[in-house]
Amino acid sequence: MKKKVLSPILLLLIVFPLFSLEVSLDSVEIDVVVFPNGKAAIYYSTQWTTYDGTMSGFYFQGEEAEPHFNLSSCFADLADGTRVPLEISAAGDKTYDIVLDAGKRFSGTAMYFFNYGVDFADYGYIGKTESADFGELFYFHWAPVQWEYAMEHRTVRIVLPIVVEGNEITKDFLQSINFRTEPFVNEQNKIDYYTTQGDDGSYYFSILFHQENVGVKQTQEIQFYLQQDAISITELKTKQFPLIRDERIWYLIVFGGIIGIAVLILIFKNRSFTGVVERVEGIRWAGDNWIPPKLIIGTYGKKGKIVKDLHPIEAALLLDLPLPRVVAIMLEALKRQGIIELVAENPLQIKILSADKAEHEYEELFLQAFDTKGGVLSGVLSDFFEKVLAKLQEKVWDCDAEATKEYYRKKLEQEQDDDQEYAVYWSSYHTIYYHEHHYANLILPHELSTNYQEFMSSASCFEGCFNPPAFASGVDACYSACHNACHSACHSACHSACHSACHSACHSACVSGGAH
Repeated sequence: MKKKVLSPILLLLIVFPLFSLEVSLDSVEIDVVVFPNGKAAIYYSTQWTTYDGTMSGFYFQGEEAEPHFNLSSCFADLADGTRVPLEISAAGDKTYDIVLDAGKRFSGTAMYFFNYGVDFADYGYIGKTESADFGELFYFHWAPVQWEYAMEHRTVRIVLPIVVEGNEITKDFLQSINFRTEPFVNEQNKIDYYTTQGDDGSYYFSILFHQENVGVKQTQEIQFYLQQDAISITELKTKQFPLIRDERIWYLIVFGGIIGIAVLILIFKNRSFTGVVERVEGIRWAGDNWIPPKLIIGTYGKKGKIVKDLHPIEAALLLDLPLPRVVAIMLEALKRQGIIELVAENPLQIKILSADKAEHEYEELFLQAFDTKGGVLSGVLSDFFEKVLAKLQEKVWDCDAEATKEYYRKKLEQEQDDDQEYAVYWSSYHTIYYHEHHYANLILPHELSTNYQEFMSSASCFEGCFNPPAFASGVDACYSACHNACHSACHSACHSACHSACHSACHSACVSGGAH
């Protein structure tokens, strides 16, 4: 007799009523920092409110370029002051499931922050163009994702690698860079200019585009032009636009009093989260005395506080050791304990010599990332890193990050004590740290061989100068971890099996949303 198996759709119909959910997306704010290498760091902050049920996350889609998520800047601040790391996983073609770590859910209001890098130049979001009237121009042509929810406001702030003398945008400066934008951009947005100070002390040209009472699936296409020699970005592609109009928005902005400055002042919602970074309370559309906040690397850390009980693997991740080298530390320590034998480095293959359960949690998790033939299971190895990073986040979230890093750098330079905790791991770390030829040929699956920092790397001091305050947690490690057993089972059974059918039908327009 054949067993009857519930179809994925029927399973959804049974399970989903158990998780009734009514939510609103209150606001979306995006910071876009463009680097001289043509890449951009994009920071989203989204405010959600639940009215019925509890929420874990939502789907993010509509970004055509490949996003390289920086999990160290991905977290949620709940109304009770709790900060929860986010887990981000692929959920289909250019679709990502962004959820609270470890199956957590919330009710009430929460802020979700996530950050990723995109190669703007490679995807043609920025580039060169030419106008018969205005000559050679630099263009910016990009839009944030659409959402299936209406919202109170959506604000995009763009920081360009153009140094401004002083800290104010003047009419002369705008004329000097020959700034122009398309009429539809002006019709759909309130626009302001200001400067953003970087860690290097320089002030950079910044533009703000703001929409109120944003409708369902409403777009925010941003398109503007500069004189080409006003900005220095390498490897720009050339694109011809049908028409480049002489829309001198600077004239309207600088003389904003003529069109009613007072009407254009918006007070951001007061966010009463305990422990959340203070948000901007007002926006100067033109002419008043509001001073924009600095985009500098802030921190929740307590100056001088050093966390001294990190596991060597946690310390390695805190010090930004490449993932293959972190794996090498694990392999070396397990070898020295007689638990494994290294069969091959490329591709990585091991032989487990003992059937006994490993003593430390990390050892057990790491060994689970290999199949019966000793090959790497990339998904499980990713889970291992996520678990370690989540533990690391819990330990260092309020520490002095640089002081803690320096503590562990010095620890590695010292002679290792066999009586210290995790002695075999510290000894293995010391070996890997000082002997680059050890495990030099070790190759991990492609998805574990790169990270956000490598993607965004550039030989320019401009890179890394900025971090929106809400994202500057003072922690250099990403914090996601696997769901708990119940959530994982439910997620795997329902979401994985049914995503293609249901998600395509419900979100055919490739908009973000689908709170769940």
